[in-house]
Amino acid sequence: MTAAAQNHLTSQSHCAAVTDADPYRWPGLTIFGLYLAIALILFARGLLGHPGCYIGRDTDPPQTMWFFNWWRFSLAHGLNPFLTDFVWAPVGINLAWTTFVPLPAWVSIPLQVTVGEPATYNIIVLLMPPLAAFSAFLLCRRVTGAFWPSVLGGYIFGFSPYMLGQVLGHLVCIAIFPVPLIALIALKRFDGEISALRFAILLAALLVIQFLCSVDLFATATLVGGFSLLLALVLFDGDARIRLRRLIIPTIGGYLISTSVLSPYFYYLLALGHPSGPIWPPSKYSADLIGFFVPWQTIWWGSADFATATTGRFTGTIMENGDYLGVVLIVFVEIFRRRFWPTAAGRYLTILFLAIIIGAIGPTLHIAGVQGPPMPWAIFQHLPLIENILPVRFMMYAFLVVAIMAAMCFASSSAHGVSKLAAAAIILASIAPNPHASFWVTRLDIPTFFTDRTYANEVEPREIILPLPWGQKGNSMYWQMQSDMYFRMAGGWTGFSPFEFRRMPVVNYFYGSIDLPEPADQLKAYIARFGVQAVIADPKEANFPIWQRTLASLGVAALNEKGVWIYKIPRDSFGSYAKLPSAQVEARANALRFDTILEAAGKYLANGHDLSKLSALELKRLDLIPRDWLVDAAPHSYFDWQVAPAPGGQVAIIIIGTYEGVRPLIERYRATASEIDYPAPTRWTPDSHPRPDLIKPLLVTFDSAQLAAAAHTLRDSPPPERTTPFVAGVLSGLGPSNP
Repeated sequence: MTAAAQNHLTSQSHCAAVTDADPYRWPGLTIFGLYLAIALILFARGLLGHPGCYIGRDTDPPQTMWFFNWWRFSLAHGLNPFLTDFVWAPVGINLAWTTFVPLPAWVSIPLQVTVGEPATYNIIVLLMPPLAAFSAFLLCRRVTGAFWPSVLGGYIFGFSPYMLGQVLGHLVCIAIFPVPLIALIALKRFDGEISALRFAILLAALLVIQFLCSVDLFATATLVGGFSLLLALVLFDGDARIRLRRLIIPTIGGYLISTSVLSPYFYYLLALGHPSGPIWPPSKYSADLIGFFVPWQTIWWGSADFATATTGRFTGTIMENGDYLGVVLIVFVEIFRRRFWPTAAGRYLTILFLAIIIGAIGPTLHIAGVQGPPMPWAIFQHLPLIENILPVRFMMYAFLVVAIMAAMCFASSSAHGVSKLAAAAIILASIAPNPHASFWVTRLDIPTFFTDRTYANEVEPREIILPLPWGQKGNSMYWQMQSDMYFRMAGGWTGFSPFEFRRMPVVNYFYGSIDLPEPADQLKAYIARFGVQAVIADPKEANFPIWQRTLASLGVAALNEKGVWIYKIPRDSFGSYAKLPSAQVEARANALRFDTILEAAGKYLANGHDLSKLSALELKRLDLIPRDWLVDAAPHSYFDWQVAPAPGGQVAIIIIGTYEGVRPLIERYRATASEIDYPAPTRWTPDSHPRPDLIKPLLVTFDSAQLAAAAHTLRDSPPPERTTPFVAGVLSGLGPSNP
């Protein structure tokens, strides 16, 4: 590669454009076939002879199959595809804020009616890595003019650790092929090869495609693209800066055109409100500093004991593991920096890479799962809409930069061909995927009750059922899809749940992750509030024995039929529960839980135990909390309560709830506790006005004397939640209680 090519952004590119005379046109098309073959070998081997399997794991892929089917179903029945009450009935949900992938769903309709949703999903997923790799190949070839280095760059992007993780469940995150193409047309406009109008139209088309594949990627591409342009304006000068400035107006034009085309979607996205607060916590889904060096099981050596022990401490999941670069790529980036730093393009790519890495680390630094000091992303995490971006997903852009770096290095190197081949092999080996075919696929296990239409004998059309397992713990979305949307569900898995459902205490009980005071009454309140007419439970779920005891309290006969247990709820069975205020239902559960924790902590200290060792696990070990309370010792596991020592020899008790749901506790202890924080760690004062539609931690801190006094009061003057039956207690409220 010549010096002119190295400084592509500072001068007219000499790289050949793809024309009819381009000698690389057919090899270029062939290279897509190579990438497709790689994808088939990696991901599809486990599907051979297993028609009931899908690429990925857990319940996100069946959710996407539901979205595919929903678009076909809604269009066929003349329904509004954005708003539905088939899930989260009877309240319904605005699907504009979910990952319901309109463009892949539309493209998939012919496949759905011929091969079915699971096969359709597998085909669409298999195409995404090759498409991403091929678009990166085109970009790298534009930058370098070299074929095989661009092939390497395409593979690094299309089969990066980011893609290997996201392919397990997030179609919305692997439909990234428009991103390199946007950079490609920007370079063509920079070189004057296409007009401003053509650039604006092409940009608008790519933005529309990206938006209809992933709103999240549209947003991050806008952020990274805007930062990239600003950085280029700072680092380049002279004629290059002038040409960069000429990109601004047509870029704005492209966004205006795309926004106009997408205006119906934007209406449902913005005009009807949006989820309160981040859908997922950014701090949990951020790159871990150790994660840059140690991979998850998606990489070939990520299954080693050392690697699994390390990644098990990370806050994210196996799907959100795109932070792995490895020593080889990190060393390679440093080699690139040393070789190309004297050039403006080298400085540009290096700084851009580092900026993306810093963004991926998120609002706080994490080292092997341990939270450290704040990072620059903390400035942006509370901005509207941006708050929903998961920082670790910025790694997709980091791998695109690395792909370009690799292509430039290999294209400009004067090393012998064998040496280049060896270097490329080392890079590929460092990010090689897990070789086991079974790792990439999961069997879709659906009860016969839904496959042979037995449901039609037990449930009326559009009746509301409560499916268990609940939410992302089970395949209820596929159950409904298999029934051709025969019934509605007071639940579902759409990425987030409406606030009306999330605040109900029984929800996390359904997940099997927490304790719940008065579970039978809480279940009846849920059933009555949302008009549930049947509970359908899968007995294969690990938590079914726990649910079974609670379901028995409904007083209805259970029917064990074709792989499910059915509990039919007669109409108006729990009429007295139907009008209970949801805030008071939640407040009662929070108060009873807090009472139990406070009482247990008081006994712990009264018995002379070490304050420094106080924890939920220790209370469980000493049998100071109810035996059926669940305490998960796994790192970063969900909890809705906690107790621990606080500075100054104090005790801190934490529970999770809405402001309305914890306000009675705040009023009860505001005069006697050392400190009250809500939403923690923000200190609560009488002038505080927390948002009522968020579920946040309440932290109440007592010194030893205050804790002992509060525990004594609980025993001698029980508060209302301990002395009144459920319905009467909820209706009367908690009221004031002696501190």
